[in-house]
Order: sequence, then structure tokens, then C-alpha cells
Amino acid sequence: MKYFLKYISFFLLVLFLNNSTVCAEISDEYEKTNRSIHNFNDTVDQNLLKPTSKVYGILPNFVETGISNVLSNINEPSNILNYFAQGNISLATLSTTRLFINSTVGLVGLFDVANYTGIEKINTDFGKTLKIWGFSEGQFIVVPFLGPRTSRHLFGTIVDVGLNPVRYALKDEDTIVSFSPSIIYALSERSRNGETIDNLRETSIDYYSTLKSIYLQSRGINTISDFEEDGAIFQDGFEDFYEN
Repeated sequence: MKYFLKYISFFLLVLFLNNSTVCAEISDEYEKTNRSIHNFNDTVDQNLLKPTSKVYGILPNFVETGISNVLSNINEPSNILNYFAQGNISLATLSTTRLFINSTVGLVGLFDVANYTGIEKINTDFGKTLKIWGFSEGQFIVVPFLGPRTSRHLFGTIVDVGLNPVRYALKDEDTIVSFSPSIIYALSERSRNGETIDNLRETSIDYYSTLKSIYLQSRGINTISDFEEDGAIFQDGFEDFYEN
């Protein structure tokens, strides 16, 4: 735990130092490297994640939905902590209510009972918490296996994973077991958004630029280029994909 806190302190220092130098509009200074990593991620997606997600997609819809609900419920404690850190008590209370209802009546989240009662899930993350605290986005980067990120969002992802109680519950298990929730989530999301992803890949003139545009818009970040055409694609189903 002490090493985790040291990493947090280090990244916060880096973000603080960059805070006054990064403009409101984010640029792609590492485009050459980002494109190389993007190509690697695309290869992994096409040769591993896509075919595996098709096998996963054979599961009955109610089973896939149940698994997605459980994974969503696992992430609820992260929402609660971040909303408290953001000073948003109302949404922290809403997330706490969702966690309680779905973990009990919803059988550990297998059924999203809270949503049926009108308590909809509203996701947040530590990257958004840092934004409220005044930290800038940093640089646009593409991370192996994770995809598009800003440096602030990447750090937020690390913190969110580190604070997830499931990680601590499985810390003494084998590596494949401890990473199983993340693996299942990746398969679930790829299966659910497979058609949209494949259509976007086939129709985009520049797949890298399109994904970058969609990602930045999903995070509410100003872009230097004009991506109105890609914005229409973004509205068709990618917001939840990148928010999660």
C-alpha cells in the first residue's frame, strides 16, 4: 500500500508541474509513437479480442447482461469514493444506494434492480476528480491494450484500479484469477460494441484519428482539429464504451 501511495504522490507531482504549461486544447505531440501503439492494439483486437468476444457472445443475452451487471456493480465503490472526493454528496449517495440495492435485492449485482426503480448509474473516475481539483489533461497518449488516454486519465485509471476492493480481495490469488474481472469486462464490452467497432474500422479513412476524436469528445476535451463528422459516429454508441 505504501508503494501505491508513493506512485500517487509522484504522478500528482508530474501533473502539478504540467498544469501551468498545458493549454486547454490538447495536442498529439507523440503521434508517431501513438500510431505504432494503436496499430499494436488493433492487431490484438482483430486477432485475439474480436474472435474471443464472438465466442463469449454465444452466451444467452440474459447471461451476458447478468455478467455485465455484476461487473458494473463491482465498479460502484470507485464511483462512490470519487464522488465524495469531488464533493458531490448527492451522486455519492445515489451510487451508495445503487450498490446497496443491487448487492442485496439484485443478488450481488446480477440484476440491476436499482435501475428498474429509476436510480440510474452515472459513472465517474479519478481522472474526472483530478479535473475538478484543477489538474490539466496532460498529453494525449495511446496505451498498450487500454487504448486512447490523456496522461491525467491514465493516472486516474491506475488509481481507480488500485482502489477497487476486488483487487484486494484477489491479491493473493494467481495472476489470471486476479485479472479475471478485467478480462471478462473487456470481452463483454467488445461483444456488446462489436458491430459498431467493426463498422467504424472499415469505414474510417484514418482509424487512429477517428478513435482519438471519439475518445476526446467522450471526455469532454477540446480538440485542435475539427471532428464534426466523427462526432456523429460518436453519438451513435461510443460514449459508454470510452467512459467505461
